[in-house]
Order: sequence, then C-alpha cells, then structure tokens
Amino acid sequence: MTQGVPRAANKPGVPPLVVAGLVSFGTLFEVANTTGISVGLRTIAGDLASAPEQADTILTAYLVAQAAILPLSGWAAVWFGRKRFYIFCIAMFTLASALCGLAWNIESLIFFRILQGAAAAGNAASESSLIADSLPPEKRGLGFAIYGMAVVVGPTIGPVYGGWVTENYSWNWIFFANVPAGIAAVIACTLLLQDPPAVREVTRKRRAKGMRLDWFGFVLAAGGLALVSYVLDRGQTNDWFASSSILWATIIGSVMLASLPLWELLARDPVLDFRLFNNRNPAIAMILLFVTGAVLFGAPTIFPLMLQQEFGYTATWAGFANAAGGASVLALLMFVGGLTGKVATRHLVGIGFATVVVGMFLSARIYPDLSFGQVAMFSVAQSIGIAVIYSPLQSHSFIGVPGHLREQVGAFNAMAVNLGGSVGTALAVTMLERGRQSFREGLVPYASPWSDEYQQALRQYGSLEAFDQALQSQASILAFQAVFFTLAVIAFCCLPLLFFLKGKPGPEDQG
Repeated sequence: MTQGVPRAANKPGVPPLVVAGLVSFGTLFEVANTTGISVGLRTIAGDLASAPEQADTILTAYLVAQAAILPLSGWAAVWFGRKRFYIFCIAMFTLASALCGLAWNIESLIFFRILQGAAAAGNAASESSLIADSLPPEKRGLGFAIYGMAVVVGPTIGPVYGGWVTENYSWNWIFFANVPAGIAAVIACTLLLQDPPAVREVTRKRRAKGMRLDWFGFVLAAGGLALVSYVLDRGQTNDWFASSSILWATIIGSVMLASLPLWELLARDPVLDFRLFNNRNPAIAMILLFVTGAVLFGAPTIFPLMLQQEFGYTATWAGFANAAGGASVLALLMFVGGLTGKVATRHLVGIGFATVVVGMFLSARIYPDLSFGQVAMFSVAQSIGIAVIYSPLQSHSFIGVPGHLREQVGAFNAMAVNLGGSVGTALAVTMLERGRQSFREGLVPYASPWSDEYQQALRQYGSLEAFDQALQSQASILAFQAVFFTLAVIAFCCLPLLFFLKGKPGPEDQG
C-alpha cells in the first residue's frame, strides 16, 4: 500500500487513508471544542463568578496561543520527529482539556486554554503533511476530503453540542468529552503510525546541526500573529482604534509581520521558510485558503445569529439550519476528493468559488418570511462551494514541494486558514454592528411624523415602541445582507488567481 511513497506515515499493512481518518478524528474534536465553547461563555462566567467580559478572554487566550505557536510547529515536527511530536500534541490537548473541565476559577481556565491552544497549534503543521506524504498525488484529494469533513463538521456540530450540554448538564463536559477521544487518538496513532527512514533521516540531519533555532524569526512570527489575533478577536468589543491597546497591538503586530519575510529570507535556518513561495502552487493556494477560512468561519458565525435575532429561531433550530450547509459539504467532499488529481485544480476551485459567490449573493436577498426548508437551502448555498475548494487546494499546495519542506507547507496552510477565519469573523461581526447603526440612520428620515406613511405604519404596529422595534429589525436584516454581499465580492475577487495554478499533479510531485 505504501510502495513508492517513501515518507508514508502509515505502518506496513495499514491502509493510507487510515492516516487521514486519524488526523481528522483529532481535528474534529479540536474544532468542535473551539466553536462549542462560545455558546457556553455566559454560563461559564456565572459559574466561575466572573464578569462576562472576562469570559471572552477564554476564547482570546486560545486563539492567541494557537497563533503564537503555529510558526514553530513545522520546525518542531522535524526536530522532535513527526510521529513523536504529533502524539505529544494530542496528549497535551487531551490533558489541557481535562484541566479546563476541572478549572476552579476564571484565571485557571484561561491558563489551561492557553495550553490547549498551544497543543492544537502543534498538530497543525503535521496534519496535512501526514496526509500528503502517505498518499500518491493522484489520491491525495481523497485524504484531504476526509480531513475536510472534520474541518467543516466541527464548526457545525460544536455550537449545537456546546449549547445542548451546557443547558442539560454542565459546561465542563464540553471539555471532558475530549478526554476519551484524545486517549483513543493517542493509542491509535501509536499503533498505526510510523516515521519511515526518509522522515527519520531529515530529523537526524536537523539534529546534527545542533539546537539552531531562528529565535528572532520565531519572535517576529509568534508575536506578530498573536497580536493580530488579539486585535481581530477583541477589536469590535474595544471599539477598534478608539482603544489604545488595539491601536498599539495593530501597529506593533503589523511591523513584526512585515519584517518577518525579510528576516527569514536572510536567516540560515529559518523557522518559516519563505523560499517555499518561489513555487507558485503553495503561494497561491495559501492566499485562496486564507479566503476560504474567512468564508468558512465568517458566514456560519452570523447566520445563526440572524436566525435567532431576526427570524425568531431557537438556538436548536438555528443549529439545525446551519447544519444543513455542513451536511451538503459532507455529501460532496468525497466525490470531489475522487476528482482531485484527475481534473485540473483551477477548474474544481473555480467552480467552488463561483458557487460561493452565488450562494453569498443569494443570501444577501434573504428575508424573515422564508420557511425553514428555504432557510436551510440558503445555508446549503453558502457552504456547498467549500467542498469543491478545500481538498483540491490542500492537495495542490504540495505540488513540487520536496519532502523535507512538507511540514512548512502544513504550517503555512494552517496559519492561512486560521488567520482567514479570524479575519472573516471579525469582518462579519464588525460590519454587522456598524451596519445596524448605519442602516437605522438611513431609515429614520423616512419615519417623519408629518409623513402619511409614518402615520399609517404607527396605526399598523399599534405603538411607537413596536414601530421602533420593526425599524431596528429592518436595519439589522439589511446589515446581515450587506455582510453576505461583501463575502460574495471577496470570493469573486479571488477568481483571477486561479489562472496561475498549475494543472494536475504528476508522479514527480510525490517527493
């Protein structure tokens, strides 16, 4: 099964797709935990006797820690050995999850969330390289399709599970559920994965150079990404640049990230090897994965909010409507995975982005009188294009990349998706809040007391308070529609990049 694949992570006799399954299993719980905890924040704040504002730090701490460690993950996977480092990170995530569930106050929970985010980041570089190395180029799409299921399903089931377990049991079980899953993952990876001679040789050569880590490059990358993640997560809450902390974090983070490529191109042993982007495939794939992350996390963040706040849905039914989009992606992923390597990537990804454009444009016309079935179809329209984008792009990013740089590709891809998700979420939330105010101000002039339409509306709604509520609701719906339209424009602007993607991978790209 592994003949001709010298860096395969599966032990002899173990089907290569099992690697994708193992990687996806751990990723599913990590992503679901991240999105599920957001539902229980207010309950956690109450149970731990902390202010709601402090509870938001539970999310921020995880994101900042993950962003800070991601640049180091590619180097660490090579230095410590890919299998050893990957299993260590799973074990640390499992332990941190147990500690989160046992947290006795808000400070301890925040500290354990930092450990959890760091461990999740450590896995990121190895996950995609494990899949890419274990499958020949023409079959990588199937592996990344399985992996894509976890990436898509996690944000879908996370809020549903988080809300249900918080309401019916305790928020602690959001974390405790990771423990048996993590133990099972550690055992399975220990028994089924390997570091073959080609991988061990890369580790041997790296260690022979001594503990030569590009510390300054790591500080630039970790500090810059951590500060930018903090800005994106807390910007709207702190009124963006009206806050001195947000302003300075933006300036310092931007300077650090702008300096990073210049330093790394001069470094002898860079922690992030930007020479990788002399190959246009990982470079363009990373840009498109960034946008995919923005759409993947941006739209699902505000869609349930719209259903609950303006359409009158309960959290459960909003979750079901959102899940329809995730289910459509699941149904299509394996089919697209089979086409990856047989159909040119630019064609598959082009169809995917075109579908996203249409889906978001249609969502910009959504209104409250729709039935549940119609709302579910809007969710499908938003999400289904992701299935045609994700696995082909992940597979394509490894074309022409030598084996010893695969962990670097994995690290860059993970950073692109994570940072894109943060940007998409921050953009959606900020546009929503600012749009509500802007559209309300635009509607108020039409509510003149001397207008016949105004007097008629007052009689229709029965009171000034009811009319004002209707005005606010209309402004809010227009703001939601504006967010979806903006996401459509962003996806449309990516289409010209597809012309620069090389066609199908060949046998020479196994490396």
